Amino acid sequence: MPIVIETEETRVVQLEELIERLDRDLDTRCHDSMAAAASDLKALANNRTFLADVVARELKDLATMQRGNTYTPQVVMLHLNPCKNYFLRANIWPSAHDAVMQASGPDPFFYHKPHDHNFNFLTVGYHGPGYWSDYYEYDYDKVAGYPGEPMGLRFVERSALDQGKVMLYRAFIDVHDQLPADELSISLNIMENTLRPVVTDQYAADTATGVIKKMVNRNNMVCVLSVAAAIGDENTVEIIDHISRNHVNPRIRFAALKSLSSRVEDPDRRIELMMQGMRDSSILVRESSRVEIHKVRAPRQEIEHAFS
Repeated sequence: MPIVIETEETRVVQLEELIERLDRDLDTRCHDSMAAAASDLKALANNRTFLADVVARELKDLATMQRGNTYTPQVVMLHLNPCKNYFLRANIWPSAHDAVMQASGPDPFFYHKPHDHNFNFLTVGYHGPGYWSDYYEYDYDKVAGYPGEPMGLRFVERSALDQGKVMLYRAFIDVHDQLPADELSISLNIMENTLRPVVTDQYAADTATGVIKKMVNRNNMVCVLSVAAAIGDENTVEIIDHISRNHVNPRIRFAALKSLSSRVEDPDRRIELMMQGMRDSSILVRESSRVEIHKVRAPRQEIEHAFS
């Protein structure tokens, strides 16, 4: 589970002071460097007025409010410098009986969606009793990443992010199933902002069966391939086919292959295309192709069974 970092820090710092310290010293890829920032993050959490001040300033200019924030309304971006390897945010965690949960349901808050992380982040409880989590661990390097693959999940405990509690979530190790806070809560986060999340995978987990449910991080290349296959000409098809056979990233190879099959209506031809993936050197491509072939065959088998 995430590492709980004990700190009795009593200092109170301003947001600008924390930014200055992080700009100078922080390496978000390093657990030790992140842990060393725990007392400074706690010092910001000791400042009981700074977040209200930030929100008040944002409300004064609605035209520029939270410009550059690509997250859901749950997140208040506190600081983002694209040239630095971190950013700061505040997260709002409603309880099950709060009006926003009644209106939107749990999905926007990632409740009941077990997942790992392909980035490090340091968090502290700022307000309220904190969201609950069922915590697990697994070994990222031992999975290929296809749906249905056993993750080797190891349950650790259920606990809440209490006010003042500091935790280091480790990339590729910690998995959690977030559960609603007992009362409205807020956490502060120092988030890794590197290229690692771009080139590695983040998974949704099925904790009941212990398998990978799906990949949850966005990959722009996958979207581009889908669009190219849908509207492209034969030259485009040749390029996608080349990518499906030669791209260094196995997930991109499979995405290219799947996009090619989406152009074909004949089930036999689709299966023939996906069989290319069954010969790929990557188990991810092979198993993902097997799943797609099953999806094509299953309706036909159901029809044959109905008339047999």
